[in-house]
Amino acid sequence: MDIHRDHILGWTKELWNKWRGQLHAKYVKGKPIQEALKNVPKGARSNRNAANRTKLKMLHHIGSKPIREIIYQKAQIQELVQSELSLPNMEIVEKCFGPQSHSHVFGFGGGLKAKDLKGGTASKTELLAKIRSTEDENQSLKDRLSNLENEMRELRQVKELVLAQQTNFQPPVQENDYSDP
Repeated sequence: MDIHRDHILGWTKELWNKWRGQLHAKYVKGKPIQEALKNVPKGARSNRNAANRTKLKMLHHIGSKPIREIIYQKAQIQELVQSELSLPNMEIVEKCFGPQSHSHVFGFGGGLKAKDLKGGTASKTELLAKIRSTEDENQSLKDRLSNLENEMRELRQVKELVLAQQTNFQPPVQENDYSDP
């Protein structure tokens, strides 16, 4: 029996996924959300659970912590805020949850770190050096632009001088010249 176990489990997995896909195509796909929620298959929705869910004041999207612990922490935060109005938010969080570790920031999920919120760790001298280098680059580009403008001005003057001299001179017409006279 162990020989066929993997094959049988793979086949049942495929059948299960096909059945779920058929349910999705029949009840959800191509329909507005309100219509899809009205047409729920039998046994998929419990009225008792729906009623209990609507009674919740704080939805349970907190992971493995019990909801009672979250309610206790929320009450603790509210009590601290009411008793000491002048405390900043970070001190309130540290009093309730303890000091923050350097790798985790409270209230932003597990993937965000303190350095992501504060920005890079560049020091002031590095930032000043970067500003100085960009200012130097800007100045060199401005100097180059003014030099190019001066050269263009000189070229225009030379062009005007050459055109003034050529107004008296008519160039000979070549046989391959197709320009209109």
